[in-house]
Amino acid sequence: MLVLDESGSVQGILTRYDLINRVILPALPLSTPIGNVMTTGIKTIDAESGALEAMLMMARFRVRHLPVLQDGFLVGMVSEGDLVSFQRSSLRILSASIEQAESLADLKVCSFEILRLARRLLAQGVAATSLARLVSHLNDSLTRKVISLTERRLAGELDGLPAWCWLALGSEGREEQTVATDQDNAIIFDGDGPADRHRFIRLAEEINRGLAEVGFPLCKGGVMAMNEKWCKSAQEWRDCLDTWMRSPLPEALLDANIFFDFRGLHGDLSLPEVLRSWLSEQVGGHGLFIRSLAQDAMRDEVAHLTSNGIRLSVARSLRKRGHRADWLAPAELEMKRGGTAPVVYFARVLALAKGIAATSTDERLKALVPIGSMSASESQQMRDAFNVLQRYRLRAQLDYAARSEKEYQGDVSPNILVLDQLNSHEIERLSEALSHLSGLRARLEMDFLR
Repeated sequence: MLVLDESGSVQGILTRYDLINRVILPALPLSTPIGNVMTTGIKTIDAESGALEAMLMMARFRVRHLPVLQDGFLVGMVSEGDLVSFQRSSLRILSASIEQAESLADLKVCSFEILRLARRLLAQGVAATSLARLVSHLNDSLTRKVISLTERRLAGELDGLPAWCWLALGSEGREEQTVATDQDNAIIFDGDGPADRHRFIRLAEEINRGLAEVGFPLCKGGVMAMNEKWCKSAQEWRDCLDTWMRSPLPEALLDANIFFDFRGLHGDLSLPEVLRSWLSEQVGGHGLFIRSLAQDAMRDEVAHLTSNGIRLSVARSLRKRGHRADWLAPAELEMKRGGTAPVVYFARVLALAKGIAATSTDERLKALVPIGSMSASESQQMRDAFNVLQRYRLRAQLDYAARSEKEYQGDVSPNILVLDQLNSHEIERLSEALSHLSGLRARLEMDFLR
């Protein structure tokens, strides 16, 4: 039962479990006001949200019911039972399996199940942005469990450690993790850097190697907490970020693009929150740094297809007949470098310039609307384009994973999308999404480079 006030606003919920635990077992009189025994502070969901969003909220907040609102008014309620067929052997079971895992071997099995779930949901047409959030949510749980198992194993060595927090960086920090991803992480701790760092690096080494065993490869660029560069005290991180912003050299820009999407994952979450608040206040005042980030974002060319896909269709036809047609259109696209990455970079620059604290690309694009930096239609257009590009990147990665089960892929990028496998409708959608990037690129150039 949902409990409303006179205006119709949801105040709480009373479930069977509330009645048992708060009324029957304590033997309260039945005249007890419902407001005394209901659960308050409940989460709600918008009627336009997808079933996946409801699943994700239920798993994240450990609830079984979500009131459904439309334009702020209650229109219904979705329960765990309503979603049971969609959830069967999926999110809730996977979350429980991760939580109950007792070894890295158990977690490795869970990582395979995440891949299978992602493949199934993508085939069912789930929005790629939501799917990436789901994958990130499950990978967050995997990471926390690896950290928990490591802490338990090293308990004797960790006595007396100051407060600390494990930071997710890059795509995991943005909650945009796809199925082919390596590690990008760091540690922030409340203590003396030189005095405490060696013990945190010892802990991080075990965590990083545990994550690699579970299914997250070690970062080839070394962006991992076990490296001194990415294991700093709160004051050291603040000094480091200040140096990057004051002297935007190429290496500083590279590191900033990785680190500035940080998100606290495990430990004392107030440490990254305080750092984020400080960064949001400071970064807007460093015009040269923002301009340098914008220039760096423009470095890679956005992939391009013709607006109607005709050239690509002709090329496909010619190639099938054995003719070379590279001059007509590409046979494949690198969906990260030429597709999703430019949106991520452009949205990051625009958000940082306005002091927006959000880290996900979708949330950054939405947050630009209320402050007048982007129209609602432009924001929605870019969010839709990003969703399409992310979808085809996920498709490329899942195809890559399926092939890898049968044959060695060598150094082939998992983000390569074979265009000849797409039908004309898919080409049209991809072409339209890519064309929108040109508009965002022009916007960035006009705002920061002229």
